[in-house]
Amino acid sequence: MTLEVLRDGDPGQVGPYTLLGRLGEGGMGVVYLARDPSGTRVAVKLLHARMDAHPDFRRRFAREVAAAQRVARFCTAPVLDASLEGRLAYLVTEYVEGPSLKEAVATYGPLQGSALDGLAASVAMALRAIHGAGVVHRDLKPSNVLLSQVGPKVIDFGIAWLADSEASSTVLGTPAYMSPEQVSGDPVGPASDIFSWGCTVAFAAGGAPPFGSGSVPTLLLRIVNDPPSLNGLRGPLRDLVVAALSKNPSDRPTADALLDHLSTGNPGGTGLPGPGGAGGAADGTGAGIAGASAASAATGDADTPTPSTPPGAGAARRSTAEPGATRTPINHRRLLTATAALALAAAGISTALAIRGNGTPQTITTAPPTPATTPQQAPQNPLRSTATITFYAPEEPAAARQAELWKDTRPQDAALMRKLAQTPHAIRLAQPEARPKVEATITAAQQANAVPVFLINDMPDTECRPTTTAAMRTYHEWLTGIAHQIGPAQAVVILEPGSLVKIPGTPQCPTAPGTPAQRYQDLRQAVQTLKANPRTAVYLDGSQDHWPGADIMAERLIGAGIDKADGFFINTAAYQHTTKSVEYGKSLSACIAVRLKTGGTTCPKDTTVDPATMPHFVVDTSRNGQGSWSPQKHYEDPQTWCNPPGRGVGDRPTTETGEELVDAYLWIARAGTSSGRCRRGTDGEQDPERGVVSPPSGEWWADLALERAKNANPPLR
Repeated sequence: MTLEVLRDGDPGQVGPYTLLGRLGEGGMGVVYLARDPSGTRVAVKLLHARMDAHPDFRRRFAREVAAAQRVARFCTAPVLDASLEGRLAYLVTEYVEGPSLKEAVATYGPLQGSALDGLAASVAMALRAIHGAGVVHRDLKPSNVLLSQVGPKVIDFGIAWLADSEASSTVLGTPAYMSPEQVSGDPVGPASDIFSWGCTVAFAAGGAPPFGSGSVPTLLLRIVNDPPSLNGLRGPLRDLVVAALSKNPSDRPTADALLDHLSTGNPGGTGLPGPGGAGGAADGTGAGIAGASAASAATGDADTPTPSTPPGAGAARRSTAEPGATRTPINHRRLLTATAALALAAAGISTALAIRGNGTPQTITTAPPTPATTPQQAPQNPLRSTATITFYAPEEPAAARQAELWKDTRPQDAALMRKLAQTPHAIRLAQPEARPKVEATITAAQQANAVPVFLINDMPDTECRPTTTAAMRTYHEWLTGIAHQIGPAQAVVILEPGSLVKIPGTPQCPTAPGTPAQRYQDLRQAVQTLKANPRTAVYLDGSQDHWPGADIMAERLIGAGIDKADGFFINTAAYQHTTKSVEYGKSLSACIAVRLKTGGTTCPKDTTVDPATMPHFVVDTSRNGQGSWSPQKHYEDPQTWCNPPGRGVGDRPTTETGEELVDAYLWIARAGTSSGRCRRGTDGEQDPERGVVSPPSGEWWADLALERAKNANPPLR
């Protein structure tokens, strides 16, 4: 959802909420990004004064609030507050960060494969919860599906009515996604939303509404009389969409039936019950709510670093750090984590993914992609080129947006934000939008004769949480798709920060199910998949000094196949000075080389090491300009990693490091991203060091970003 500056006439305050910018405008009112008294960002829908002139409006609005509060929270933005009294009527919901499906498709193109399947399942799951609450949405469309960091969220109940409302025949909706009964003014029920689901999925697959565009009368006639255009859809999902777009509401499947058939792969035209039938296998919203947290847990924490710049080579090499020519105003941090497996797990039906036919578990082997170049081509790490290297990245969207918001009222701060936005950053890939994002990035980078750096941080079980075989299989299939999309182009991949620290069965994850051996196997497979392209460089997690230690990390990197990767990365979760990080990296590299040479389990200091056998590494310098934080006050748990005050951005991304083993300095963690609530061993929500409640983990924090830009070392220029 794109943020715009406040316009003349917009209020600065609504109730206790401070308005920050415009998120959008609809028939009922304007939606603003706001901050509540605790500092948490929320969305405030301020209702048009002209709507209040309708004699039935406030009663209808009260019903909207009550209806929204009954819908399961995981699939919509939950209602936090509302005011029906006084001059301004408004509704406050959780702020959902991420673009709409409409914006994502316009920017990156249609979805494909498991990404498309996952979206279809997630929106169907949302409809099941909405209908289970007795609500008909009546305006489901791509702009009302937000791709959040925890999966798609269906929003805007601005024209949602209770299913038994006496006004259920009122014609409301968006023409391209309206059902035939909406067009005709007939009674509207849950089946109307199913039709809109079919239109929305068709748009995601083909990039256009299934009944085209044009004048409203022409469009409505097509909906009532013509067959849909279903470009990009195939197989069982196409059959489901065909069934959903039936002109007769009684012939359409229910949301339960959609989920049941999506989970089993049963063709959509086979045994699909309509609204009056038996429904699907899922029987209510309870399983969906319980499963939602499991699916969210499997995707990892939101507070994950987002890389900024491609690593480079040694002292003899020179590089430039320039922003790419493409500018993207949308925040793409964890846009969507729901794949087909995860979305269906959230619906409580993940078992169906692993069982087929006679109930025997189905094993799928994910082969690495076929290299797009000739098999004889030798591997070429683009960061070790003797030529000048230019890094490609679009502007960092949150910083760019902040610069725009401040340009008139705070021009100096806006200038710093613009410099922060223009520093090349690694491009985070999340499901399911990764493949079109990779394609767009590779194309732009090639046009600029530059090298992109991608951050992959989506392995399902890297936060000490359980996962499923289906989810991990989907992850590897997703990586295969990314590798195919990169093909013969130059690219650098930072692979799974934290994956070699938080390992099941180790002191860092003592109670998590799984074993270190399985984690190593998954990482080796990921490296093999990505390295099938000779000009893709892959770096594994090397953590940081003392966490958990060089000896331990050497053992884990060897287990994960460091000899098949291009090296490791360090300091993504820390603020250590570059010199200290380089010392740690050299120590870790030497330890790995000794163990690989001797087959031993220790790192003796007196062993001669051939530098040619030592793995290279890259250093995250995005937040280390002032080094690590040492609190002056005593705290039970100082949490020195959690939004430490007084820190600044460090060395700009470059391959000119002066160290033969250091391929590059990168900006991997985002400088303006909050670490989450920092209580430092105290009670309450407030950070005792800063005196404020920090934004949730992984969210943009303008004040933090500005602090780090002002404390930059060397200064931002």
